[in-house]
Amino acid sequence: MRSPVLLGVLVAVLIVAAAGTWWLVQKEKVVVDTPVMESKMLPRDSGAMLLLKTRDGQLVTVPDFTYGHPSVEVEDTGITYVYVTQDDTLTEADPAYGIVYGSDSSITIGLLTAPLKESRQRAELKLRELLPVPDVVLCALPIKVVAADTMGTMYGGKNLGLSFCNGSTAL
Repeated sequence: MRSPVLLGVLVAVLIVAAAGTWWLVQKEKVVVDTPVMESKMLPRDSGAMLLLKTRDGQLVTVPDFTYGHPSVEVEDTGITYVYVTQDDTLTEADPAYGIVYGSDSSITIGLLTAPLKESRQRAELKLRELLPVPDVVLCALPIKVVAADTMGTMYGGKNLGLSFCNGSTAL
């Protein structure tokens, strides 16, 4: 009985990741014909750091949270997307959300279950664990929070933002 539920969650995560990738490509006005993607797992390396770029170009150093998670490289863009809340079996740690990191410093949070407010709060807790920086820094990073289009809400596909940042959508 768990298999159909897990399969449904996996399909929803993949749809959110594909929508996020499409949105990023459209936003940057980069034309991608047919991207060639190769799935891989990044090797484990404790103590590594990751350099993130804020919207205004400032650099932020955080512990590297990408190791040991599945990743996909989009050859035409050179961007690698890492599914940081999935394990090597592509199972989400929490079925309420998924978090994808792009090597271009983008972070997309896909909200996968209703109520969206609760899913966003749970995702924000995980984000704070992954990125131990003040909220003002989190708000400066290129983080998108989107509800899956398949949820049938008026928020589907829209960037809702982090609840504690200016300009976020109240849920």
